[in-house]
Amino acid sequence: MAERQPILEFENVTVSFAGTPALDDISFLVREGDSRIILGAAGSGKSVLMKTALGLIKPDSGRVKVFGDDTSNLSERQWFAVRRKLGVLFQEGGLFDSLTIEENVAYPLENNRVNKPSAREIHERARKALEFVELGGTLDKVPSELSGGMRRRVGIARAMVTNPVLTLYDSPTAGLDPITSYTIVALIAKERRVHNTTTMIATHRYQDGHFLANYTYNDATGRIEPVNRDGGDAGTRFWVLRSGRFAFRGSQSELEQTDDPYVRNFMKPRTDSDGKQI
Repeated sequence: MAERQPILEFENVTVSFAGTPALDDISFLVREGDSRIILGAAGSGKSVLMKTALGLIKPDSGRVKVFGDDTSNLSERQWFAVRRKLGVLFQEGGLFDSLTIEENVAYPLENNRVNKPSAREIHERARKALEFVELGGTLDKVPSELSGGMRRRVGIARAMVTNPVLTLYDSPTAGLDPITSYTIVALIAKERRVHNTTTMIATHRYQDGHFLANYTYNDATGRIEPVNRDGGDAGTRFWVLRSGRFAFRGSQSELEQTDDPYVRNFMKPRTDSDGKQI
């Protein structure tokens, strides 16, 4: 069986703002088909890690490799070709208010400076991406006409419309109710399975990671089902960041056995002012 290809690698990466490290000598390797759940308090470095992977932030030191290639000295123009194979869901969905839903989803294709598809292909790919997230009837609407959960699903459609090798989700369920959060994570699991996408998620919700570690999408039944442990797990591993460094890296079972109070804090269900789980 061929070794899975390296997708994203950080080698002793440090990123600082005003002299304070946001990432402090971080190293890791993510391979094809892996899933990573990144937990951590606000300011722990989750979003900075993702922006550094996308080339939106340049490290002060260390190297970032994407698809095995060192991106340290790439120009912005050279990054265009790399980002064609990356999908990203920004916090709150990051949609453009002045564009229709179809135009929002098609945006990465319209702005492909390396190999832009035809107008007909762009339309078809945007339509199919929206159908994938069960929003096929929203092409002509604008973001303000949709609920928060629907806008987040549009963000997922935009992240997957380029058929990325690696998809990065930054707080995909933040601010959503439990039922909508389930829908979002189920769509991420479906996208991961159907397109064999390497997946990284920054989240404050342990429930998101638990779901992805224990459930997968079954192509044959079209349903989300428990992972068949006899066939191996879903390849999901958990990272916990604290002050720009790893406080934990390992499997779900290892996470549940840790005695570190900081790490264990992210395994507690969160509740709102009425005591309802969020």
